[in-house]
Amino acid sequence: MLEFDLLTILLTTAASFVVAVFALWISLRTIGGKGKSTYDLMIESDAETAFLFDNDVLVDATQSARDLLGKKPDNTTDWQWFISAFNPQYSTLADDLGALGDAGALTIMPDSEDDTSRINAEWWNGLARLVLSNTEGASEPLIDGLGLAALETELDILRHTAKLAPYLVWQETRSGQIDWANAAYLALAKSIRPDNHNNSWPPIRLFNHTAVAHHGTDPQTVRVSIENKSINEMRWFDLSCKQVNESTLCFATPADATVRAEVSLKGFVQTLTKTFAHLSIGLTVFDKDRELALFNPALTDLTKLPFDFLSARPTFYTFLDRLRENQMMPEPKDYKNWRHQITALEEAAADGTYEETWALPSGQTYRVIGRPHADGAVALLFEDISAEISLTRNFREELEISQSVLDVLQDAVVVFSSSGMITISNAAYAKLWGVDPSTAFGEMSIVDATRLWNDTCDPTPLWDELRGFVGAQNARQEWFGSATLDTGQRLDCQFSPLTGGATMVTFRIETLLQTSKTPRKKPVGA
Repeated sequence: MLEFDLLTILLTTAASFVVAVFALWISLRTIGGKGKSTYDLMIESDAETAFLFDNDVLVDATQSARDLLGKKPDNTTDWQWFISAFNPQYSTLADDLGALGDAGALTIMPDSEDDTSRINAEWWNGLARLVLSNTEGASEPLIDGLGLAALETELDILRHTAKLAPYLVWQETRSGQIDWANAAYLALAKSIRPDNHNNSWPPIRLFNHTAVAHHGTDPQTVRVSIENKSINEMRWFDLSCKQVNESTLCFATPADATVRAEVSLKGFVQTLTKTFAHLSIGLTVFDKDRELALFNPALTDLTKLPFDFLSARPTFYTFLDRLRENQMMPEPKDYKNWRHQITALEEAAADGTYEETWALPSGQTYRVIGRPHADGAVALLFEDISAEISLTRNFREELEISQSVLDVLQDAVVVFSSSGMITISNAAYAKLWGVDPSTAFGEMSIVDATRLWNDTCDPTPLWDELRGFVGAQNARQEWFGSATLDTGQRLDCQFSPLTGGATMVTFRIETLLQTSKTPRKKPVGA
């Protein structure tokens, strides 16, 4: 009886286990009819490099797949992490996988034709299974341990470089969507669009000029601006892009300081231009390459050089050659000497020591000054001093005539300025006193003159009275006096006030001129 009960229990237990196993099998069949489980999907990939995603979350991955991804960057989703890891080989990966839900299965090829790897993608009830395979030697690993370590090190360096770079770097797909950006780009995007925080992907597209920046085989740099409406600020950047496989890699360097400097310089140049436009002095500036960089309208009037010639930026030597052809500079005696003179002129102008007066064949006279400028530039200034020279010549002629008139007089004449210095005298004065003030070593004053007179005449208070008269500031009147020379001759003196506080003294020897005696009068105003 006991053996029967034991047998019954064993049979019952065995039957229950079979029923349970059957029920579990039925359940798994039912689930399998709807779709494979996560476990089933990864079991199929044990020998492969496989990833399993639920939206942007990495649900599971094989060990070889995790080794390929390396260390996950901060503030990055699993999906961004995966895309950035494979983007160098598969630049269209993000766009291609966007159609996986509708297609159900895809095979994504690499950008390079020499690359034998590919990604096989499958869609299972909201889960994306991505398998990286190699068409050549499928049993061989895609990368060894040492190579993987080297790649991870290089990738880490590149990530830090991109993260710490002070300028913007990002990559766009063919449709213009941002599929990678560095920290500087994300920070600017966040400041312009505060709702665009680091975790929102893809970030907003800040620049719409990338097609222009990488147009053609030789990329060019374009200056672009972005308006930050939240703080009413305009930001400037120098943008350059390069086509990389199917994507566009872009760089934007901040140019705010450069733009401000250019605006300031433009305003300064405009101010200088307006100022130079009203100058009567001709101005020309040659840069360090000795090409004409700047000139004002007065230069065309003074040099008679056409505007189109000056606008063509002639060289320093071409400019001076044209002046010579137009007879707007002194004609050299021989051309070889002339070239040496021009070289010396350039060197002197660069040193700031060149200054000459050009007497032109037309009768005009120019003062030409050379001055050095920043960065090796040289400036030449042309000033028409014909009127000044003419006035100086006329004045000199008038002085010579006046001197000739005084020299003809038999009376000795000398003129003192308001400060008591001799300004003019005649030949009779030099003959009488034995001294010509015009050829004296230094200026002669009333004190020097009266000391000389006193040594040649008998003692008299006349010279003391004259010194007081010459330095007087009040109203003065003409007066007369006399003195006796050492020779015994009588010397009649006339003291006349002139304009500007000057005083004229006239000496006449009575015995020589046989004139009537004139009584001595007290000076008025002394």
